[in-house]
Amino acid sequence: MSTLSTFSKKAPNRVFIAICLGALAGIFYSALIPLVLSSISPDYSGLESTNSVQSVWFFDVTDYKLAGLYLASCLFILVMRSASEIILIRVSSEVSKDIRKKFYDRIANAPLVDLERIGSAKLIGSINIDVPRIVAGGTVLPALLISSITLLGMLSFLMYLNMDVFQLVIMAIFIGAICYQIPMAIGGRIFHRSREAHDELQHSIRGLIYGAKELKLDAKKRALFFEKSLLDREEAILKHDKKANTVVRTTMSFGDLICFFVIGAVSFIFINYHSISKEELVGVIMALLYVTGPIAVMLATVPTIIIASISYKKLNELLDEIPNEGCNEHAVNIPKWNKLRFSHIEYQYPSNNDEAGFQVGPLNFEIRKGEVTFIIGGNGSGKSTMSKLLTMHYSPTEGDLYFGNTKVTSENIASCRNLIGAIYSDYHLFDELFMELSDEVTNTAERYLEMLQLSHKVKIKDGKFTTIDLSDGQKKRLALLVALLEEKELYLFDEWAADQDPEFKDVFYRKILSDMKKAGKAVVVISHDSAYFETADNILVMESGKLKQSRSIEGTAQVAKQEIELEGAKKRTLERQNNKECELSGDEQFV
Repeated sequence: MSTLSTFSKKAPNRVFIAICLGALAGIFYSALIPLVLSSISPDYSGLESTNSVQSVWFFDVTDYKLAGLYLASCLFILVMRSASEIILIRVSSEVSKDIRKKFYDRIANAPLVDLERIGSAKLIGSINIDVPRIVAGGTVLPALLISSITLLGMLSFLMYLNMDVFQLVIMAIFIGAICYQIPMAIGGRIFHRSREAHDELQHSIRGLIYGAKELKLDAKKRALFFEKSLLDREEAILKHDKKANTVVRTTMSFGDLICFFVIGAVSFIFINYHSISKEELVGVIMALLYVTGPIAVMLATVPTIIIASISYKKLNELLDEIPNEGCNEHAVNIPKWNKLRFSHIEYQYPSNNDEAGFQVGPLNFEIRKGEVTFIIGGNGSGKSTMSKLLTMHYSPTEGDLYFGNTKVTSENIASCRNLIGAIYSDYHLFDELFMELSDEVTNTAERYLEMLQLSHKVKIKDGKFTTIDLSDGQKKRLALLVALLEEKELYLFDEWAADQDPEFKDVFYRKILSDMKKAGKAVVVISHDSAYFETADNILVMESGKLKQSRSIEGTAQVAKQEIELEGAKKRTLERQNNKECELSGDEQFV
């Protein structure tokens, strides 16, 4: 079984010991009934019994030697079974951690475009649903093992008692197994559909959380979302789970009764066709009654193991779907550089439904240290894709990227990324500063908190922010503080000032960008703030995935002036149209 192999790979010695201890517990379990029968009729075990009564600890005990052996067996079972289960539970906790770590590593080393394609709902759902189910499947293995060996031991005892009864039991088990496995397979397939529906539900829950503002604004939209996206999927899961559990539980109940069917067959039918002594009949019935417990345990573990197998398969399918970038994670020395150069860079999005995806490029431009470069363009012009190429989150399908004279390759891309800081429009703000906090860094952080007017709300304590429960604008200012503390060589700001007050826009464009220029940083800003175009040294204009034009510092002021004049002309034209409409309205009223 795949789950057991996962446990064995993690700790083969401990799993082997757990199996051996479980096997020993199962053997002694199967020996309990022969010991009891020996106290009633000594012939079964071959042990001599005097049936003498002795006083032990204020109790009168018949055949104290056999009683002592029975007690020792029970204590041995307790120790062996507990040890087996504890070992496997501890291994399962380690396996759980290793599976999650493997997931973390795969996500961290996956290309961003593939993570965006798969979606966070699937990834989070698999971690929260599949991993616990796999671990649950592993933790029932001791009980399954002990019950299996107990069943094997009791079958051996039945064979010793009466071969004809043994053959009857084996036939019943064979027929019962066939009748049991068919509906169990059907139940497993239904459970699989339920697991698929869970992925869709995770996506809907994410929409409920992140789309809360939009849903509150439209009652009809909210009602349709609840009905179609949430409740329909909940109903699908409920329907599949009910159907699967009905099939599985009914089958398990049938399995529980197999032994009683056999007992009835032996007691009312078998004795009429075969010769069997009363002592043998008592032994057979006791053995069959005893077997019902292990069989019930085995049947109870089957659904857990089926679900674990489904989750194991689902988990591995998802892991196979997440490719590895294949980048060298070891630090590589990057020579000093003064410019970042795009040389005939193109990026082609994967095709969808036999239609070619959006293409950006070819792009040819340079980003220099000590300069601020603006990227402008309408929605869908390719600015975001260009920015992800620039920060090396996307790998170009054609062309080359150069840090100075160093070509970016899979061998050095991780080290090149270490030189870059970025705040995207969909940035994530961590509540902890993952850096060494020297006195100088702490003082710099406090100065930025004052400058960004956050010092009254946020403090840095033990390397963490005291709170990140802030407004959107304040969170973005805190993200800017973190980026500045990291002291990168190249920075990208994607619409950072979009939701800032005019005061902070002015601080960002005129103070912070100016200081970064003086510090020799290369700064790229995606912006629509035409009033601040004059602060740029270069402007790159994107349109339909192409670099329409690149304007140097000499043309920047003129561009800003033209933008302002164009806005003024539009405003004057609108005013003239309004005045003309008013005049016409007055003439009509006069007529």
